[in-house]
Amino acid sequence: MPGRLQKLITYWFLAASAVVVAFPVKSGLPSLQSRYFLVVWGYQGAGNLPRESHTFLSVYRGDDLASGRVAPATISWFPADRGVQLVGVERGHNFSLHQTLAMACQGRKHVAVWGPYEILPALYQRVLARIKLLESGRTDFSALSLRPGSMNCIEAAGDITNKAFHPLMSWGHQASKAVVRHLSPFFKDGGRINGTVARLVLWSGCQG
Repeated sequence: MPGRLQKLITYWFLAASAVVVAFPVKSGLPSLQSRYFLVVWGYQGAGNLPRESHTFLSVYRGDDLASGRVAPATISWFPADRGVQLVGVERGHNFSLHQTLAMACQGRKHVAVWGPYEILPALYQRVLARIKLLESGRTDFSALSLRPGSMNCIEAAGDITNKAFHPLMSWGHQASKAVVRHLSPFFKDGGRINGTVARLVLWSGCQG
C-alpha cells in the first residue's frame, strides 16, 4: 500500500476546506505548478456500522496551491437527504468537502485521511469526469448498487479507472484503503505523502 496511513484523533481531525481559501498572494511554491494531488478520506461511527460510514476524496491543482488558493474538487456521493438506507435506491447528491467533514463532525465520527499523494493528470481528469456525472442527475445513490446506473460512495470514489474495482465487503476506513490501493497506479513519487501540500491543505478543524 503506497504511503502511510495518517489516522486522525477521534472526533477531532484535520480538515481541508471545500471553499476557496486565500494564502498570501505570493506563496513561494512555484514548484507545485502543473502538478496534481489527491487526498482520500474515510469516516466511521463508534460501532463501525455500514450506514454510519463514508468514503470520499478530494483533488487539488498545484497551480491553485502555488498561487495561494485551496480549491479542492471532491467526490462525496451520499443520499440527498443525508440518511443512508441499506436497501433501496435514493436520490443522490455530491457534497463538498466542507459539507462532508461537517457531517462527520456533527455525527462525532472517526475520520482518517490518506495522502496527499501527487497523481498523474489523467487521474485528476477522471475525478472531474466522475463529479460531472454525479452532478448531472443521471445516477442515483444505492448502498448495495441495486439498480443499474446507481452506485454507493465507495464505487463513486474508487471505480473511476479502466481496471475493475473490487472493494469486496468493506466500508469506512477499510473501503477507503481499498480506494487508495486501486488508484495507486496513478500515484507519482512512489506513493509518498507530499508534506508540502499537506501543510497547505490540512489543518485543525471541528473545534467545538
